[in-house]
Amino acid sequence: MVAQVDPRDLRPGQMVDGWRIVRKIGAGTYGVVYEVEKDGQRFALKVACHREQSGDPRQTDARARREAVCLGKLDHRHIIRMWAQGRCGDPRSGFLYVVLDLVDGYTLGEWVRRTYPTVHEVVVLFRKLFDALEHMHARGVFHRDLSLRNIMVTKEGEPVIIDFGAADYAAAEELTDAPLPPCTPRNRSPEAQRFWNENRLNPEARYPFKATDDIFALGADLYDVLTDPTPQSSKVRPPLGDAVPPPSPFKVTQGRVPEVLSSYALMLIHDKPEGRPATAKDARSPLEEFAQFEGPEWRSTRVHPVAAQLPPAPAEIAPGQVEVPPVPIPSHPSAVPGAGAGALNRLRRGWLRPAFVAPLVLVVLAAAVAAFVLQRPAHPAPPPVARSARADQPPTPSPLAEKPTSRPAQLASPLPTQEKASPSVKQPDNSPTLTSGVPNPQKASPRRVLSKAERCALLVASVAWIKAGCSGVQTRPDPEDCPEEAVRAMKEMGWSTQGGTQPFILVDVTKGSVEEAREQNRTVWKDGPVTGALIRAEGKAPAGTRLDGHLWTTGDRIYGRYLRAHLSGGRTVPICVELTDGGDLGMDKREGSKPGAPVGSKVSSSHAVERWR
Repeated sequence: MVAQVDPRDLRPGQMVDGWRIVRKIGAGTYGVVYEVEKDGQRFALKVACHREQSGDPRQTDARARREAVCLGKLDHRHIIRMWAQGRCGDPRSGFLYVVLDLVDGYTLGEWVRRTYPTVHEVVVLFRKLFDALEHMHARGVFHRDLSLRNIMVTKEGEPVIIDFGAADYAAAEELTDAPLPPCTPRNRSPEAQRFWNENRLNPEARYPFKATDDIFALGADLYDVLTDPTPQSSKVRPPLGDAVPPPSPFKVTQGRVPEVLSSYALMLIHDKPEGRPATAKDARSPLEEFAQFEGPEWRSTRVHPVAAQLPPAPAEIAPGQVEVPPVPIPSHPSAVPGAGAGALNRLRRGWLRPAFVAPLVLVVLAAAVAAFVLQRPAHPAPPPVARSARADQPPTPSPLAEKPTSRPAQLASPLPTQEKASPSVKQPDNSPTLTSGVPNPQKASPRRVLSKAERCALLVASVAWIKAGCSGVQTRPDPEDCPEEAVRAMKEMGWSTQGGTQPFILVDVTKGSVEEAREQNRTVWKDGPVTGALIRAEGKAPAGTRLDGHLWTTGDRIYGRYLRAHLSGGRTVPICVELTDGGDLGMDKREGSKPGAPVGSKVSSSHAVERWR
């Protein structure tokens, strides 16, 4: 293999030290996996490589060597086996690889959906997994990411633990560059979550991973298998280590999961480590007993009804009707061929097609009616007349709640000062705001209470306006020059403000680590101060450098400015860094965004600037 070939782009037929590439299976945080062939046998070849989001590229070799050491210590039928290892390409600059078993089967989440397991089959499978975990811990190895995707089930129903890229062993060199090791947030233990909450702003803190953390993670997998009929499709789920205890599998499945197994699953994810089994062997013992039970609730009952695991039926098409595939609407004009102002104008003109004329006429009419009603002088309502309600008369419905559309909502401050920026994500109660056209809010006259008719008209107009797709008020800070001291500080750090320095940023360290962002890259944002971090080194600022700033989320994009950098040795310097997305200012709002709760990426590109745009 030629050394210059990127290991992420190997093609079928290429050779890696005698292993012929058959196809690409997938890519993970620290490597790419291919199916390979040699002497008529098929294997999996995992090549270690560095991605931009992976942090320090010098750690790539160290992580690959640690994974190989962990695999070399293990020999268990339910743990993936390593057959060979080496370095492809140049012996000094090439990429390390390991050759592994090729597992023909499904991930654990897919196995649940595609095989409709019985309670007994789930018990037997997890008994084997805890047996493999006991073997692993006896040799001083922690997997540290026992998630649904890192457990395979063969076509014969045998589980196999895979992907030791985040694994660790006794006396191994510390490679984690964050308080917590990489893992799936859903499967993180409560004690690890508490450690993160207490140390997320301390880049030197390191969590001491223990056997009970692996036990919790495997228990979280059991809980999801017992409670979710399609766990492989559940994209956003809160960590099971949160303060609120999850409902029991017995309750979730309406009794399909036996109570004793339900209680056992909750014990594995107990919020305190002393409430869980102390060892994997202790965790396996109850499963040995459950596997002997013969009743129909164990041997014949499927954990989930088959109907709950089937995909929805496709919509029927009437005879002679031609199904027209929907035209995708790009999330940003840059996604349209010939993007730019012209593309944006074409999108806007598309709204004026005949199909939209009637709805727009209704919108204008509703708005006019609402304006007419609201401008009428208010007459005092006559005193209520006491009368007894007839027995057959329904109660009078309560008035509609007043909608805050009679005047623009207050806007966030255009920009906090260097002194007001805070690493906390909580918006201060005394945060400055604009008054949205109200000249003197302290002396403003009290608002008139709207009548029932006025509120109805206002509600109709508001709903029509929203349905028409009209965007809200654009909220973003005003362009201005960056302070001279910030420009000098960035130059001292080796940052170029002419497009040369484009830091890749973890937008908010309180939303999780870089590893968690790879697992679940979206979150809900809100206006206010924020503390981010450099994902990779920039000039003299190392990876992990904390950046204090502010977010604005009210408009059609998410804008962010970072004002201070906390360097090593406790030194803090002013900076001017703004979030960007593909060269455009700010971040796109993603699917699932709602008013007041925009969804965006946890990581973003950015630019060091001399003038805020």
